[in-house]
Amino acid sequence: MQLTIKNYCMSKFLLKKTIYFFFLFLIFTNLAYSQTPDTTKSTMTPDTTMANQVNISSKTNKGTQTTQSAEEYFYRAIDNAGWSNYIGALRDFNRAIDLDSTFADAYYLRGDAKSNLGDFNGAIRDFSKATQLKAFDAQIFFDRALVYINLRQFSAAFDDFTKSIELNPASDRTYYTRGVMKHYILEDFPGAIEDYDQVIRLTPNDAEAHYNKALAQIKIGSFDEAKENFKKAYQFSPYNDEYFFAEKNLEIFMDSVKIYNSAIESNPRDANAYTQRGKQKVKVELYDSAIEDFNKAIELNPNDAKAFLLRGNIKTMKGVFAEAIDDYNMAIAKAPTDPEMFFRRAALKHNFPKDYAGAIIDYNKAIELDEKNIYYILARGDAKTISKKYKDAIEDYSKAIEIQPDNLTGYLKRGDAKYLNYDFEGAIEDFSKVIELNPKEAIAYYKRGLAKHRIDKIVEACEDLSLAGEYGYTEVYKVIKIYCSN
Repeated sequence: MQLTIKNYCMSKFLLKKTIYFFFLFLIFTNLAYSQTPDTTKSTMTPDTTMANQVNISSKTNKGTQTTQSAEEYFYRAIDNAGWSNYIGALRDFNRAIDLDSTFADAYYLRGDAKSNLGDFNGAIRDFSKATQLKAFDAQIFFDRALVYINLRQFSAAFDDFTKSIELNPASDRTYYTRGVMKHYILEDFPGAIEDYDQVIRLTPNDAEAHYNKALAQIKIGSFDEAKENFKKAYQFSPYNDEYFFAEKNLEIFMDSVKIYNSAIESNPRDANAYTQRGKQKVKVELYDSAIEDFNKAIELNPNDAKAFLLRGNIKTMKGVFAEAIDDYNMAIAKAPTDPEMFFRRAALKHNFPKDYAGAIIDYNKAIELDEKNIYYILARGDAKTISKKYKDAIEDYSKAIEIQPDNLTGYLKRGDAKYLNYDFEGAIEDFSKVIELNPKEAIAYYKRGLAKHRIDKIVEACEDLSLAGEYGYTEVYKVIKIYCSN
């Protein structure tokens, strides 16, 4: 998964963008804390892996026997951690530290194991001890910064990233990570641009740095500069269509805004011009400025349902749910026959207050107004599934499949509902249909394997789980270790 806003393609529908942005913070932090030995930038790890950086000479030699024993526990701990056996790793790191209390790398990697187990405060203590013993190690400060992010201690994270850069000023990865934090968490756009510039100085052909720099430049209104950086991002990564479309969408935005600016200049009371300009700003994530336009549109035309709707969408993204509900209520009052108004309010009730009963009522109304909209029907099915109304959910998923027989999502969701309703044979049929439609759909093999396991078809289950792994669902190997080890 990439730690950029590549997923926020500017031509997406606002609802999809809203959901993406709601999870942006969680995505960033989850990436930050999964400190795996992957060296790709998207996993938020530094330039080299932890295990590879371990320097045994960093600990004090207290005698040949003690040192060897500490090393034995230490290396076995690394092996356990490599297999995600963090409990076992902790035991061995503890033993190594008991035998050598100055074993800096043991503290360091024990901190990583604790982080993977969710003990972030414990991880901070171990990383801090490691920094006392190896104050020159940029890597430790980098990793402690990632854990501070998980604890929402952004000032401490910023200080550690900065310290890591002081110790290793050639690390483009650390500049990039600090830039991402400034950009998407602290909303310090000029500061983010400075860090992206450092990445580009160190690695001029870094497409992600150019892309994120462009997004930050849009935030401060530097549209021409942003366009050039989108162009460079695509130049350095010509197979990434999102880079290409980002530049084109920015061009469309710039041209559209000129038109609406001219319309407003000619007629300052043109409410629709403000609404349309606000919509264009939403596409390039200028949310505060877009709200100003929607506010003005509503002031000029209190019956502008679309302005209320779009303002509500932005408030949902910002987490101001009560105000968003108020806007959706007003939108429905102004346009009671528009199904989208009910659907957006339903989605808010569904996802954030967790008012599934209220969401279902709104989904019902949206479907009443647009009977063939499978997205509305699938969403209502989801609300029913979460409410444990599995039979009703299955009816909705079946209706969606009837409207669109090749809809993979409908079969997957119906299979899930059947599984939860203990109809494992029915679930297997639906997951098999998904595989028929897409023979490389990894999640379908995974789910079918679980269903087969529930009816004691162990060999077939393990075959499906193995195929899920082959087709890219790597989390399945934890299940295989439990279900198929014999």
